[in-house]
Amino acid sequence: MNQYILDNQIKNQYDMLPSGWTFFGLVTGKAELYSGYTTNLKARLHFLENKAREGGIYGELWSQVESVHWLSFPTALEALLHYKCHLQNSSPEYQYRLLPFSDYAYLGLDSARFPFISIQEHTNDDWLYVGPFRSRFFLADVLDTYARILKLPACETSNYPCAKFDTGQCRGWCLHLAPAQESASEHDLEKLDALLKEAFVHPANGILELVEQQKNAYFDELEFEKASLLEDELSLLHKYRDWLNFLYVAKDLHYDSDTLQIRQGRIAFCRYLDKDYHFPVENTQYRENEALALNLDSVDESRIVYEYLKNLNPSEIQES
Repeated sequence: MNQYILDNQIKNQYDMLPSGWTFFGLVTGKAELYSGYTTNLKARLHFLENKAREGGIYGELWSQVESVHWLSFPTALEALLHYKCHLQNSSPEYQYRLLPFSDYAYLGLDSARFPFISIQEHTNDDWLYVGPFRSRFFLADVLDTYARILKLPACETSNYPCAKFDTGQCRGWCLHLAPAQESASEHDLEKLDALLKEAFVHPANGILELVEQQKNAYFDELEFEKASLLEDELSLLHKYRDWLNFLYVAKDLHYDSDTLQIRQGRIAFCRYLDKDYHFPVENTQYRENEALALNLDSVDESRIVYEYLKNLNPSEIQES
């Protein structure tokens, strides 16, 4: 295994670390403190170092780290398998005290409850949940994009109606909850329910294609500056659709071979380095409103499994 001694006196000390899929361990002396897998070891160490500045458990861990050990792998699945098998043979002190998925977030939808669209930390309430997503910032950008295109709620205050209704940026759906407010605006909550599900739940909703048509129209009219402004929105919508396609099938991913068994999008068995490993797969009982929601601690593994099976046999992964 490769080793690098950490030294804060060295500027850009992580630049010599490899890119690509990597299993890594944070070590003090001969004791391993924490291990993980990542596609960008440099970025992961920067993240851990920045979190350590906030103190708490990350600060406690980082204050002890003397070196990082790593192994590079050609694929995400191989890095994941090594990580899971390693943890069956080792128990790093901080392994289950850090929760790398704690900043992930769910999208919550409810056409009968203000603010109608929310970013949630868990799925314990009665919203219609989608996710989790690895970045709250990404999710917030998606909400802003759909609000602009469809004039869906993007409420930033608990008071309603707000300035966005006054400036025409929102159709004023909240007025249905405040019947004393006189308005000629269309704010039927049944229509809002359909729009929310069309925009955020159905991958093939046509909105991405609508933006692409608008971009092409700008190009045809030689309005290149306007066309370039839509590039970020298109990238965002592509990523959201891709993640939604993943969530639709993640719980139903199954696979069997002599060396690998997958159940419900999780690795249940593998033969690795001539040794058999078995892993528990939780049989989570999801509620109806969690149909597109995965557990926070399973989403990263399920995503790697999804990509592996999609590349192995694309015809078995149906996407919209």
